[in-house]
Amino acid sequence: MSTESVRDKIVNAGLDLFSEKGYHAASMDEIAAAAGMKGPNLYKYFHGKEEIFNAIHDRLNDSFQNSVTNWYERATTISTAEELKEFSMAQIRYTLSNDFIIKLRKVCTIEQYRDENMCRFITNNQFVRLDEQFTCVFRNLIERGLIPEEDPATLSLQYFAPTTLMIQLCDRYPDRKEEYLKRIENNIDFFIEQNFKPVDN
Repeated sequence: MSTESVRDKIVNAGLDLFSEKGYHAASMDEIAAAAGMKGPNLYKYFHGKEEIFNAIHDRLNDSFQNSVTNWYERATTISTAEELKEFSMAQIRYTLSNDFIIKLRKVCTIEQYRDENMCRFITNNQFVRLDEQFTCVFRNLIERGLIPEEDPATLSLQYFAPTTLMIQLCDRYPDRKEEYLKRIENNIDFFIEQNFKPVDN
């Protein structure tokens, strides 16, 4: 087995354990056992848990890179309520169907109050990135005269915050995923109904 394949196996084992027990509770010996190797052999590939988590983070960035680039490009071209809803639901379904992202979100949720890096990571991915993205979307829609003039940052928060909460509930109760997806869609429809109105000239 190649070095890269062994590293991937260790990263997957680490992510599984981190998402179940938390980063600090999982030991290197447990990760080694889950990856099917002896504890000391693990150190041939990673010097410690932090290196394993950094590899998980790198993999997430690789996974997101193309998708996020495409989403940001699409965000600047949204010009109808239908396009906004389609754009949003595509992102939501992606983040709720990617097992790697789900597990990483659970790790960060468990560890965010104990680890500053985890706190920054989850804040960036669950708030900052989404806030910037949808503030841009609503600013563009306002400038095009497609929705009444309001503070785009406030519209952004009103739009994505309920969805963020529903995604957290999906992580806790995955068997209710379709129920929560429906509630997300209903909330998007309500937001659109309230905000996509003709602008007075």
